[in-house]
Amino acid sequence: MSDFIALLNAALPNYLRDLETVVNTDCGTHTKAGVDAVAQLMRERAREFGAEVVDFPQPKFGDMLYARWRGKGSARIVMLGHMDTVYSEGKTKEFPFRRIAGKAMGCGVIDMKSGLLNGIYATHALVQTGFDERGEIGFFFNSEEEVGSPASKELYAPFVRGATAALVLEGARESGAIVSARKGVGGYTISVRGKPAHAGVEPQKGANAIYTLAEHIGALKKLNGFRPNLTVNVGVIHGGTRANVVAETASAEMDVRFPFNADVAPFEQAVREIVAREIVPGTQSEMSGGLANPPMEKTEATARLVTLAKNAARELGFEIEDVMTGGGSDGNYTAALGTPTLDGLGPQGGNGHNAMDEYLLVDTIVPRAAMLAKLMQAIASGQ
Repeated sequence: MSDFIALLNAALPNYLRDLETVVNTDCGTHTKAGVDAVAQLMRERAREFGAEVVDFPQPKFGDMLYARWRGKGSARIVMLGHMDTVYSEGKTKEFPFRRIAGKAMGCGVIDMKSGLLNGIYATHALVQTGFDERGEIGFFFNSEEEVGSPASKELYAPFVRGATAALVLEGARESGAIVSARKGVGGYTISVRGKPAHAGVEPQKGANAIYTLAEHIGALKKLNGFRPNLTVNVGVIHGGTRANVVAETASAEMDVRFPFNADVAPFEQAVREIVAREIVPGTQSEMSGGLANPPMEKTEATARLVTLAKNAARELGFEIEDVMTGGGSDGNYTAALGTPTLDGLGPQGGNGHNAMDEYLLVDTIVPRAAMLAKLMQAIASGQ
């Protein structure tokens, strides 16, 4: 472990230069040129560090790549990280990379430029020690995670499926915790159709869809906690055309976070029962949508990975905990492929998606990268 610390401390100035470069690159999901520039730096660094690189050019999103370091063992470990951010063009000029009192700040510094670099520098440190018991350590760099990985999840599936472990390098929680479970994400729309009428002259001839929807929303709110830790948020509503017309249509869009796959069917049945109720005579309601991002559940295999990560941290002189989080990541998809998955393995920081305040704790870069290297060593060694 001391070898990892020494190697990573020696590499830290180069790491920070790379971090400044990618943080100061506009690379929102739909800024292809910027994401491609980040991909080019990752490609160059991976090759410099001894990896073979497979390229996946993209017509719409940024180009993607898979870097692999082969060894003489049998275990296959796949790391994942995304090169895109949520920020629009120009944000990096408004909030460039800067160092303030132990923090590195800037667009995407924790979500997740530092995670990308921690993975690539940790692997380089592991290779430099002469460790070759791995079958393969791979790193898939994707370019559209912030919009749900619509293209990449099909591209990385062949690498992830059957792997010994998938390690997702999203930043650690602000507390320093790693992520052993993520809620699944469901998107649903409740649509109501009624009957229009003149609101002043003959309102009795109409059937107001908004009134029905309002009652449904109240009932949907009560489904928070319907299953342990399940959350429901109605975030968008539409309805009606003019104030003097009885509303013919109304709809509500809601976000639902599921801790477990087993929660989905009972929840959907509860919603169907809600929309089946006759609130305003003459209106009809229906539910559409479903689970978009499956839960990453903490399995026995995940628990073993957590133990290995905690042991690695302890050897470095710090303790970590593991938590469930409500946000989604590529870990949701890798877990759904049946591969033991651990997430939140990047350095420590917070305020992701907040250009003004997003930060990385610089002093956590080397310890977290060393922990990652030791974790991969333990997995590859069959522990």
